[in-house]
Amino acid sequence: MPLRLKVREIMVPAGEFPALHEDADVASAFKLFREYFRCKDGTWMGFQSALVYNSRGRAVGILTLRGLLRALQLQALLDDLLKGDPVGLFFLPPRWSEQFITVKEVMRPVETAFINEDAALWEAALLMLNKKVNSVPVMAGDNLCGVVRTIDLFWLIGEILEDMA
Repeated sequence: MPLRLKVREIMVPAGEFPALHEDADVASAFKLFREYFRCKDGTWMGFQSALVYNSRGRAVGILTLRGLLRALQLQALLDDLLKGDPVGLFFLPPRWSEQFITVKEVMRPVETAFINEDAALWEAALLMLNKKVNSVPVMAGDNLCGVVRTIDLFWLIGEILEDMA
């Protein structure tokens, strides 16, 4: 029965999820997202988030399309500062003065919202609602094993409602 399913049963395995290094620039992130998007029957489909790993191969965050849009906003701010009063550059992190925004600067750290692989689906839904996120890293102990997304829960709820009808 779908209500008894665990998160691990509907998650996308980490190996099948788009991935980036935390030091990658946002231009690389845009390229990655574009590679994963496909148009099918006039509708765009694809991943709306990517896992972010550090140099030791540990998952440290999740980058969402919203995070990329935030990077664009930061880039626009930087461009305005460079065209106007350069004093504003003293208030920006050093790398921004090079016009280089990394994934690490706009990702959501794993610690912000994650769930255990053995958690019930309703727990994942509550976490997503409370944290206002659409993708949640799934952990097996200290190791990332996948990602559960709102779309995964949406399809499952649809199946439950169809079975009830």
